[in-house]
Amino acid sequence: MKPSDGPRERVRCKIDYAPKNAGQSVKMNVRCASDAYKMDLNANIDQNGTALSGNWFESQYRQGGKVSGQNVNGVIEAKVESDTITALLTVRTKGNRQTFVMDSPGAWVSHVSIDLVRDAR
Repeated sequence: MKPSDGPRERVRCKIDYAPKNAGQSVKMNVRCASDAYKMDLNANIDQNGTALSGNWFESQYRQGGKVSGQNVNGVIEAKVESDTITALLTVRTKGNRQTFVMDSPGAWVSHVSIDLVRDAR
């Protein structure tokens, strides 16, 4: 994570996905924290063909808005918007690993890159 007013920080995250509608929708809960930052985000995203749409809400900063984008060949490219932020996201999944990159020029956190590994169940 790269805040605008300081050095890069290591972030730890826990993400829970709950697929719905035969995998065409997902409810997700994302909790991340670093030494100086905490995030608790919920999102509901629907897929129709390759198109993605949905909404999100982050409870620590009380921000929410919409998600739009596409999922093509397992690569998600999306735009997240609210009244005060716009961010571009890229999510890639391969096996038990997922990479998440967010860029939001001008925001307090302008860049986030997270590598996730699925826990064995």
